[in-house]
Amino acid sequence: MSRFVKALCAAVVAVATFATSASAAMPHTVVTDETLWSIAAANNLTTRTVATYNGLSEDAQVYTGETIQIPTEAEGAAALASAGVTSTGTTEATTSGTTHTVQRGETLWSVAEANGISPYTLAADNGLSSDALLISGQEITVPTSSASTATTTSSTTGSPPSEEHPSWTSPIYCPSCPSGEAYLASNAAANWNAMRQASLSTYGIDLYPAGPYSAYRSYGQQLYLSNLYLSGQGNLAAPPGTSSHEYGTALDLADPSMASVIDQIGAAYGWAKAEASSEWWHVNYVGP
Repeated sequence: MSRFVKALCAAVVAVATFATSASAAMPHTVVTDETLWSIAAANNLTTRTVATYNGLSEDAQVYTGETIQIPTEAEGAAALASAGVTSTGTTEATTSGTTHTVQRGETLWSVAEANGISPYTLAADNGLSSDALLISGQEITVPTSSASTATTTSSTTGSPPSEEHPSWTSPIYCPSCPSGEAYLASNAAANWNAMRQASLSTYGIDLYPAGPYSAYRSYGQQLYLSNLYLSGQGNLAAPPGTSSHEYGTALDLADPSMASVIDQIGAAYGWAKAEASSEWWHVNYVGP
């Protein structure tokens, strides 16, 4: 074999090797404020694709410093096929409703709010994740059944709507809550419970939320509290779709002594007060 042919063969092998390595999944280290959705969008993938490839649920929380694998389109499609789901994330609606054509700038949250339903209900009825990105011209089904709207329609009077807790939440101790329960995202709840035990054994101070809506809140519950605030009848509450309570990663404390404990040991469990916040009662789970 001539020297030229040998060199050519070596070059072909090198290019093939490079192409193979270039097509492999790439590790991504999560930075502050990133979500599965933002990571997927930055890589032109769906949340479902990235979640499935990493063995996660689409509403899973990711934490600063965590490593997420970013698949190629082929790898992502293979993972979805293996899991028996589609990459588009759309399925036939299971409830009666009307067809809505997405307009520029619309989101699941804005469409849901305009129709008086929960974005989680709207997402579920369309086979989407709750953080799915809507595309202008896309058609979605807005459910009209009373069952879909009954839990989210609220006013500034009466009680907050009651909703089932999502599968990714876990109960935590709350003496002032019905049945002694409030809820947090599973990771946040596990670390909260560990921090509570440490507080009890070290300081003799129990840690718990001020009430049932002082931890996880549904979209409808956040809307109710926000309406109360805007009408002058309630405490400060962020607009629905903007509160960390809706992700199960925030908690409002029942007593200032609890805040003092979290100042001292919270960081070890991933819990901390928001910087520059005057609200002593509000703490967030930011990950260990």
